[in-house]
Amino acid sequence: MANPARIVVLDPVHPDALAALREVHEVLVRLQPPEDELLALVADADALVVRSGVRITAEVVAAAPGLRVVARAGSGTDNIDLEACRRASVQVFNIPGASSGAVAELVIGLTLAVTRNIARADRQIRSGIWDKPNLAGPELYGRTLGIVGLGRIGSRVAELGRAMGMRVVASIARPTPERRARLRERGVELTDLPGLLTTADVVCLAVPLTPDTKALLSGPEFAAMGAGSYLVNISRGGVVDEQALYEALRNGTIAGAALDVLSVEGGLPDLVRLENVVLTPHIGATTTDAQARVGEILVSELNLALSGASAQGRVV
Repeated sequence: MANPARIVVLDPVHPDALAALREVHEVLVRLQPPEDELLALVADADALVVRSGVRITAEVVAAAPGLRVVARAGSGTDNIDLEACRRASVQVFNIPGASSGAVAELVIGLTLAVTRNIARADRQIRSGIWDKPNLAGPELYGRTLGIVGLGRIGSRVAELGRAMGMRVVASIARPTPERRARLRERGVELTDLPGLLTTADVVCLAVPLTPDTKALLSGPEFAAMGAGSYLVNISRGGVVDEQALYEALRNGTIAGAALDVLSVEGGLPDLVRLENVVLTPHIGATTTDAQARVGEILVSELNLALSGASAQGRVV
């Protein structure tokens, strides 16, 4: 790269990655700016670095005539207008594998937090309340874990569930006989979504947000899950109809939910009013180890893409 590129970093990335980028490029960090400021910031950008906090719309792409690369420092691209990028010949890549283990571990943590009432117990003790008899919850050993989607994250969740002695069932988009056989060898039973919902004690969502998965779980699906079941969502907020989930939790249609993702980040959703809900602010990939791995890959892929080559990560 003969001349340094101008990179605008719009969401947090690992400090070591920033330092490495600054050795080669002109790097501006402005985290999650308002839309009018964003349009001005990108005007002379060669590359944008985002996670989930900033939307790269057609307007943003149009405001950056020299834009060559949009890098998603993590998995997913639902906050990026891919068609606008294609029209402008802007390369888009993400880094889906580096944090899958971290996200899968959070699934287990969230599952325990909601089934064993850990978050509720913490809140009670901080308020001076000791109410052990009403904090009892089920053990996970011997229970059924249902995973919707078996990509990198879902597959790792399945491994962890099996290691904890859970029966694992899964629903996937294309259940070929060959894949069904391979999964059976790993202790994973395939079923369709209705079968999974009526079978699983814990339903984990690990699918991307697409037109087919938007509001995948709504009122009828929660009714199918049953009163003793739990939902864990670490995929995207839009996969769940949050108003229907609120009603299902409030009415006891399902026992509880743990969500690392919401349809809208920031603010206070209605779900915060309920005791049987555990919420985290999209921290599935936020471990020091995962972010260091993402940062290393990000630097390598950005340098490659800005040199005129195609990134070797997942180009979308």
